[in-house]
Amino acid sequence: MAAAADSGGGTPDWDYAPSSRPAAGPESLALANSSRPVSGKNQKAGPPGVKDSAGVWQVNRTNVTLSNTVTDADGDKADLTFQVYTTNADGTPKAQVQLTDPDTGQPAPYGVLVSNFVTSGGTASVTLRYGDLKTNTNYVFRTSAFDGTLYETDWSSWAKFHTRGRAVSITLPEPNKDAPTVNQDDYQQPQEIAQPAMATVDPTQPPTGRSAEDGWNCGKLNKKTEIQPCSRLVPDASKSTRDALIKGANADLPHLVDWCANLLDSHIKRYEACIGSFTYEYEGIVFKDGQPTGEILNASWAVGQEVKLAGISATFTQQLILVPVAIDAKFGSVTLNVEFDCLLADRCSNGPQSWDGALEWSGADPFSHTAIGKIDHTWNAVNNADRLDLSTKITAYSPVANPAATRWQADGAQIRCDKISSATPGCTFYKYIPTWVMNFDKTPPAVAHAWLIQAKLPTHPGSKTANKPLFYLPAASKNAPGRDPDANRKVICPDGWAATYGNPDATTVPEISSTDKASCDEFAYASTYNSGGMPASMGGMNEVDTGNDCVQTYATRVSQGNWHLYDDVREPAPTWTEVCGRSAMSGWINSTSMGGAFSSGFSTKYRMLDKDPYWVDFPQFAHCDASKVTVACTVPKP
Repeated sequence: MAAAADSGGGTPDWDYAPSSRPAAGPESLALANSSRPVSGKNQKAGPPGVKDSAGVWQVNRTNVTLSNTVTDADGDKADLTFQVYTTNADGTPKAQVQLTDPDTGQPAPYGVLVSNFVTSGGTASVTLRYGDLKTNTNYVFRTSAFDGTLYETDWSSWAKFHTRGRAVSITLPEPNKDAPTVNQDDYQQPQEIAQPAMATVDPTQPPTGRSAEDGWNCGKLNKKTEIQPCSRLVPDASKSTRDALIKGANADLPHLVDWCANLLDSHIKRYEACIGSFTYEYEGIVFKDGQPTGEILNASWAVGQEVKLAGISATFTQQLILVPVAIDAKFGSVTLNVEFDCLLADRCSNGPQSWDGALEWSGADPFSHTAIGKIDHTWNAVNNADRLDLSTKITAYSPVANPAATRWQADGAQIRCDKISSATPGCTFYKYIPTWVMNFDKTPPAVAHAWLIQAKLPTHPGSKTANKPLFYLPAASKNAPGRDPDANRKVICPDGWAATYGNPDATTVPEISSTDKASCDEFAYASTYNSGGMPASMGGMNEVDTGNDCVQTYATRVSQGNWHLYDDVREPAPTWTEVCGRSAMSGWINSTSMGGAFSSGFSTKYRMLDKDPYWVDFPQFAHCDASKVTVACTVPKP
C-alpha cells in the first residue's frame, strides 16, 4: 500500500517515503505493473559537470542542472523527483531548500522539482531557478523515481555539489540625481612634450670655436670689431631660469596661461601650452688677426612661451616672455627682433605684435626690465580641418656685433583647427590626450562597471597607467568608416536584451524616473574603436561575435543606500581574458552616466574628432585592488 501523502506544510524527517509527498503525481496501484522504477547511481551536478578529489561536484553557477539515470524493469518511461538540502559542516544534510517552479516562478509543491519522463535507462534532469541557491555554498541532492503509477520506495544516495563564489562584489552608495556636473577641466593635467627643435636660419656662417651640433647659429664677422655673433636656444630647467620666469626683472610676471608658473620644460593641455623653460644665448666671439682670442662676450635671456587657444574661435594668442639674465657691458647694448610665424600662410594669418617693455637692453643696466610680447593668429577656416605650426625667430644684434638668429618650433604643440566637432570653428592642441571622469555621485553602478573592466581586463580600456587610451568614434557622418556607434551597441547590447536576458535582480530607480526600466551598459563605450562591437575591418580593436563574450555583471540595490555591482552568477565566472564588459542596470543610471554629459561636457568641449585618444579615470576607486580573485571593494573608501 502507498504511504499517505501529507499536506506539505512542514518538513518531515529526511528519510520519509517519496510516495508520502507525491510531487510527481499520485500512485495508481490498480494500474501498476509489478516493478517499481529505480534511481540510478549516476547523479551529476553541473555545468561543467566536474567532480573534485573529495567527490564534490563543482558548479560554475547557481542555476544548477541536476541529473541522474532512471530505470524501470517493465520498460516503462519514468521521471525523477529532485530534492536539495543545505549541509552541516560535516557534509550531512541539514535543511531542505524550497525550490521554485521554473515555469510559474512560484514555490514548487513539496519544495522539489520533477523532471520530464525519459525512457528506461535514460538520464532525467532539472535546472534550478536562479535565486534558489546561494553562491559559494555546499549542497546535497537526491532523487526518487516515478513511472506514472508507482514510486520508488526509497531515495537515492546523496550527491554533493558546491556553487561557485562571486568574482565581483563592489559596494556602492545610492545614486544622487542632484549631484553637480563634473568639471572636466579639473582633471586635465599638463602633458609633457619634447622641447622645441632648433632650425637653421639663412644666411649662416660656419661658427669658429663653436659647434653647430650644439645648436649654435652664427652670423658674419664684424670686420671692424673682429667679433663674430652666434646664438642658440638651450633647454634650461635650472632654478635660476625658473625663478626668472616667475619674478621677471623686477616684478611678478603676468601669465597668459596661469599654470605655467613654476612649471619646468614644455607642456600642453587641450587649449593651452607652456613652451619652456629655456634660455636664448647671444655671444660675440672675439678675433684678432683672423684667430679667436678666447674672449667671448655673453648675453642671455630666460625665455618663456605660452599659447592660449579658443575652443570656439579661430583666433588664438601667444605670449613670449624675455627676462635678461646677462648682458656683457662690452656689447654696449643688445637689441632683439622677434618674429612670430604661423606657418603655411594660406591657412593662418598673423596679427600685429604688442610689447610691454623695450626689446633693447643696455650693458650698463642689463636687468632694467622684462619684455613681454603678444600676438594673435587666425585660422582662415576654409577647410573643415587644418593643422598649424607656430614658429618663433629671435635675431640679436649689438653695435659691435652683427646679427645672429635662432628659430625654433615645438612639434608637440602643433595645432589643429576644425569645423567638424562643431559648426563654430575652434582650435586645439590635438596631441594632448584629455581625461574623461564619469559622475560617480550621480551614477555609481555605471562608474563601477567601467572601472572594473578597465582595471581587470588585459585590454585596460582607457587606462593611462597601462597606456591603453580609448579612441573616439563620433557619429557616422564624422568617422572614416561611416560606422554608426549604435551598431556597435547592438552587437553587445541588442535591443531588449536587459529585459529578456539581463539579470532579473538588476534594480531600477522609479523614484528618480517613473519610466525607468532595465538597460544594458557596455564598456568600452560603443562610441569607441575599442568597443567589442566595432568590426576589425573598420579599425575595431576588440571585435567579438556577441555580448555573450563579455564579462557579465549587474547592479542591484541590496537595501536602501546599499548597492552592489555583482558578476552574474547565472553564468560561469569571468576568465578575465575577455575584451569587453556588459552589465544589466537601471536605464536612468546607464543613460545618465554618459549621454549629454559626455557629448557636451567632454567630446564637444575638447573638440574630439575621429580616432582621437582619451583616458578614463576613476578617482573614487584609487584604493580598490583589482588583482584579487574576487574583486571586492567599498566605494567611497570607508
